[in-house]
Amino acid sequence: MKGRAGALAVEMVFVLASVIWLKEWVFPFFISQWFPQADTASQMLEWILLVIGVITCFIYVGLGSSAWNHHGLKAGPSLGVFLVIHLPLLLPVALSAVPGTAFTDAWSGLIGDGLRLFNPARWTFHPVTLGVITCLLFLLGRRIRVTEREPRRFRGMNRGRKVWEKP
Repeated sequence: MKGRAGALAVEMVFVLASVIWLKEWVFPFFISQWFPQADTASQMLEWILLVIGVITCFIYVGLGSSAWNHHGLKAGPSLGVFLVIHLPLLLPVALSAVPGTAFTDAWSGLIGDGLRLFNPARWTFHPVTLGVITCLLFLLGRRIRVTEREPRRFRGMNRGRKVWEKP
């Protein structure tokens, strides 16, 4: 991976690791501190699972948009970066390796835990199924471009006067 593909890979790993860290450690810690009653804490954890699932879907769409619009990667290289990042998460499932399943469970729980609240069928939220769903969200994001309605022009510094000028 050279240049822009490497930057996309770093962005993808950082964003997903941050969300996993928030979901697995930060939010449960603060919920246990702020809501000492078990019923209230479990209800708050369910809400967190739903919110994290929706946010993760938006993150994958945003990563796809970033791959195309910011990093300038075509479909092949961006899909290659996606697979390089996500295949190690799916290999422990395919090889039945016990040590690697902790990372796979944490990653598949980003979307899967929120969906599992509505439909507890195990096969629907298998890590491979979730990998296909996230890949489709990533590819969908390549079609989205976010732009400003009115571009602004920079006039330069004028001793504290108005710097930005609308066209």
